[in-house]
Amino acid sequence: MVEGAAHSRYGKISAALRYRLRAFSAATDNVGLFFGEDIFVAFGAIVLMATFLREAGIEVAPLRIALWGIPTAICAFIIHAFRLYRLDRKLDREFSPRSDSADHNA
Repeated sequence: MVEGAAHSRYGKISAALRYRLRAFSAATDNVGLFFGEDIFVAFGAIVLMATFLREAGIEVAPLRIALWGIPTAICAFIIHAFRLYRLDRKLDREFSPRSDSADHNA
């Protein structure tokens, strides 16, 4: 989908840009899934952590583990959103028509 959106917005794109967009798309999926799962109580990772801690003699409710994951998920979202914003601005600069003479005369 990202390739189609880039193609409709910028026209023909290079293979290098196509792979860069794919990488950012995969990273977005990974960030969303990894940190989203860490704050969803019914997900296996939360239950696994609670079970591991219980076996080590530390009693922690799965809900508390999930709640402590929220700040990390928010930080990951903000950082990745900023990376995507920078990528979008970079692509806009690369594909925008050059008007250097108009900028220098103003």
